[in-house]
Amino acid sequence: MGMTQDQVLRRLPGVSIEKPDKYGLARLRISIINTSGVIKTSAHDNPVQLDITATPGDGSAFVLDGAKFPDLKGVRKLQMRFIDGRLSYLQIAYDDSSKWESIDQFVEAISTKLNLPTQWQAPADSSGDSQDKELRCDAFVISASLEGDPADTHAGPEIILEDLAAWNAMSKRQNDTVEKAKREEEEKRKAFKP
Repeated sequence: MGMTQDQVLRRLPGVSIEKPDKYGLARLRISIINTSGVIKTSAHDNPVQLDITATPGDGSAFVLDGAKFPDLKGVRKLQMRFIDGRLSYLQIAYDDSSKWESIDQFVEAISTKLNLPTQWQAPADSSGDSQDKELRCDAFVISASLEGDPADTHAGPEIILEDLAAWNAMSKRQNDTVEKAKREEEEKRKAFKP
């Protein structure tokens, strides 16, 4: 979290990120496929392609050949959000190669690997049988879920990291812009002379 766009792009050669919107938000979606053993490629084939299934809400979207990005082994999708040029949201959806018996087993593995506290809680808005857990502090929240993308037969569990301070700052910016527009509209109505 907090990496600059340039730092992220150096780790993903061939990928680019859209220009930020008027609130400072830029989005990047990456799908990873593994072509080794499936598609014969030459050394000149591009391991990064534009994702033609992307919608405008996805921002910049690419498909990466996982065989050419070994650091992403086991990852199915990445979604990133940058606020003011810094990574403030990261969703990592894993493939279905690892099976987990429970959400507790999954978050225990995350806590161990990332040296995090083990006090994961069910989200406040979840049901009792939820397959979701989160680890929350003042500035960040890490969410984990065993429920993968139902549209993707090879999707597995996912984790989401969010910088709450960055999102709150952007939300304030959005609210201030909306309020300013309302005030200006009200002033126009008051100044109207038939």
